[in-house]
Amino acid sequence: MPAHVVLVDLLALVFALAGFHMAFRQRLVRRLWDKGRDARGLPHKDRVEKPEGDDPVHYALIIFGMMLFAFGLILIAFTTAYALMT
Repeated sequence: MPAHVVLVDLLALVFALAGFHMAFRQRLVRRLWDKGRDARGLPHKDRVEKPEGDDPVHYALIIFGMMLFAFGLILIAFTTAYALMT
C-alpha cells in the first residue's frame, strides 16, 4: 500500500478513537478538557454535577462523537478499499 494511504488510515483511526471516547467515555474527555484549561493557565471552571439526562452537553458529545467515529471508520474503509482495488 502507498504511504499516503497508511497516513490517511492513521489519521482516520485517530478520528475514530476520538469519536468513540467523546460518545462513550465522556468523563475522561471532560477531565482532559479541564487539564488542558489548567495547562494553558485559564481559570478553573467549576462543573455542577447533573444527571446525564439533564446535561445538554452530554447529548452534544454523543452526537458529535458518533459522527466523528463514523467518519473515521468510513474514511479507513474507503481509502483502503480504493487502494487495494487499484
